[in-house]
Amino acid sequence: MQSDDKLPGAEVSVSRSDEETEQQQAWRVLSDAGLVEIRLDEFAERIRDVKRIVIGRLRELLDFNTGIKERESAAYSLGTLTGLELKVLANAPKPPDPSEM
Repeated sequence: MQSDDKLPGAEVSVSRSDEETEQQQAWRVLSDAGLVEIRLDEFAERIRDVKRIVIGRLRELLDFNTGIKERESAAYSLGTLTGLELKVLANAPKPPDPSEM
């Protein structure tokens, strides 16, 4: 018998409270990535770190002439990260001007 075969009548019902909701899963992924409890002044730098990784992966995909879907996905992700970075930087508190001190 293969591991995905089921015995008749052996179906198990899982209630919604027993399974991880999409929101809980999203928070877990963000937490695992270290993005939940990050200080606001560090957020733009973390985005830049991720962008560097995506750029490296995109270069690999272009060098090896892989399928277009993954290249498009990486390029789309890079654009999304850049947009997010710009929004974070636009809303970041400005450091005090040394001439005003």
